Amino acid sequence: MNNSIRLFKVSGIVHKDQLVVCVKEWKLLKETGRYYEIKSEDANVKRVYKEKLGVIQDDTKAYANGLISNHTFCALEDIETMKSLIITELDSKISSYLQDLLLNRKALESSDENSISLHITELNR
Repeated sequence: MNNSIRLFKVSGIVHKDQLVVCVKEWKLLKETGRYYEIKSEDANVKRVYKEKLGVIQDDTKAYANGLISNHTFCALEDIETMKSLIITELDSKISSYLQDLLLNRKALESSDENSISLHITELNR
């Protein structure tokens, strides 16, 4: 095992009107040819595949309560680059949500022209 390897989790979180970027070092437990097994301070153990280092992972499965987040694992020298990429990725996600919401608003504004009504009645058997 190469104990000189230091891995950091860089996380970006936007909640309502605040942006928080966190950097936390994770302890290396085991290294194989394919992955690193690492541990956080709160005792979580995670396997990070080497090809996934520096790849931003989306933590937001569904937008709710004004919260969007993502993260990546990287080496010490890549932290500043990853912070910048995470912020860019968060901005892109927000833009995508806004575009979808504008389409929804457009559908509501033109609801008389394009609306589809479904009337479902109960069948008695």
